[in-house]
Amino acid sequence: RFIDHNTQDAQYDEAGLSAPHIVATALNALGVSATGIGDMLEATLSNRATGTKS
Repeated sequence: RFIDHNTQDAQYDEAGLSAPHIVATALNALGVSATGIGDMLEATLSNRATGTKS
């Protein structure tokens, strides 16, 4: 389909080609929820800050 003239970021977003869209599509293909990944990253990064092992 034709995407109207706009900024490059807006066109990528409308086409579903922005980074968040691509990540969501890849995670969906792997059968992983984005929420689960976010929780895992938050736990890992907070453990790094305190020096504990995850």
